[in-house]
Amino acid sequence: MLVEDDYNVDAWDRLDGIADPRETKSLLGHDDALNFLAEKYSQNALHHAWLISGPRGIGKATFAFRFAEHMLRHPDSRQAPNNFTLQDDTIHSQVSKGAHPNVMVLRRPWDQKTKKFKTTISIDEVRKTIRFFTTSSGANAWRICIVDPADDLKASAANALLKILEEPPARTIFFVLAHSPRGLLPTIRSRCQSLNLKPLEEPKLSAIINEQGITSKMNQEEQDQLTALAKGSVRRAILLANSKAVENYTNFLSNLKRPTPDIASLHRLAGSISLVSKADEFQLFMDLIYDYLSDQLHDPKNIDDKNKLLHLSQVWEETISSVQTMETWNMDKKQIILSLFNNMRATQTHS
Repeated sequence: MLVEDDYNVDAWDRLDGIADPRETKSLLGHDDALNFLAEKYSQNALHHAWLISGPRGIGKATFAFRFAEHMLRHPDSRQAPNNFTLQDDTIHSQVSKGAHPNVMVLRRPWDQKTKKFKTTISIDEVRKTIRFFTTSSGANAWRICIVDPADDLKASAANALLKILEEPPARTIFFVLAHSPRGLLPTIRSRCQSLNLKPLEEPKLSAIINEQGITSKMNQEEQDQLTALAKGSVRRAILLANSKAVENYTNFLSNLKRPTPDIASLHRLAGSISLVSKADEFQLFMDLIYDYLSDQLHDPKNIDDKNKLLHLSQVWEETISSVQTMETWNMDKKQIILSLFNNMRATQTHS
């Protein structure tokens, strides 16, 4: 009998009021990738391990759960359709409740002692797969393990997973999810077939976040801005919609472009974002700043302005270094924002 705690069903990063990927019925934007796997499966040519990569929040976990259902629905691959279709049936119901005995999820576990989720996936979690793989799966059934994400694996856990990938049990499939696959062990990457999922196109992202109801109180201009800033990530759109990050970012840029900046306003904004209780707010704000700098660096209008590009590159590198130092030594976030503002102001003089 499947025990929820044993198979790590709960997600440490679940957002309030938003369905977990295992529960999500719709899946937009990845039709080509789903049909690619479905065709491979119908040809009995599906590799035993797939590294599914892409930015956080674009639907990698939902993708893995839904394709796992496809395999469980069609255990004989030779009889499976060569294209993918979503279905709301008994198998989906079991998977969505974490009650299907042939699906295992490796995620950060809940720590009963601290009453918090752990920050990594330990070797003990990977070892649980041994019991999972040795439990009878029924005649001709698949066992499917989803690692969500492999970025969270401790070094010992990654090595333990590698050993399983090297000698996989019969009729076993691994979906190894990764936000940044370059950070994984090269040997894990080499044991997997790679499938890179792209950020969602803006119309599809807009449809999903409208379906979630998070834009119900926004006008069209605000919806368009949210969709653009989310960069194809549903998760990011939800986080931005439920925070003041977009407002802070807009005010920061508006002040940056003023002939004479409003220093008092800048200090208020930097102080507000830097509060210990607003760590997520600070991270979202910095993510938007990184995107802004990246867009500036790749803007065709700036391609011939070598001085500006050089200064933008320096601002990018200095900002990343400052944030890393802050995280290591618990330094003042406010000073980082003030320095960032001054450096970005100076960039304008180099154009």
